[in-house]
Amino acid sequence: MRRDESVARQQKFATEGEALTYEMAATAARAASEMFATDVTLIDLRGLVSYADYFVIASAQTERQTRRVAQEVIERMIEKGHRPRTKRLDEGTAWISLDFLDVVVHIFTEEARDYYRLESLWRSAPQEHWQE
Repeated sequence: MRRDESVARQQKFATEGEALTYEMAATAARAASEMFATDVTLIDLRGLVSYADYFVIASAQTERQTRRVAQEVIERMIEKGHRPRTKRLDEGTAWISLDFLDVVVHIFTEEARDYYRLESLWRSAPQEHWQE
């Protein structure tokens, strides 16, 4: 999704809060993408669950790269005023999760992402592949 498309999409939101949570998800997706994460996907969970509005899912080739992508996402989100409520950055893990309340970021190694298949689990939710 290009930046000008993002602005157009924001105008479709019913509330300022919905636009804010989308912008949070976009910030996380952009940070992951710019840190060379692959296959970055936003899953719109609004109306489906009460604990989050969006999942941002990204892949990296190695566990070390997943940690670096996660660090970049955290830094960018903090710059925008969003601190993670919880983060799971354990050494030697193939799945990192960062919980920013309304947005949860999942960063996987490619093998772990193929194993857990979150996109398939949430296939009924609208999904957007991030591109800039």
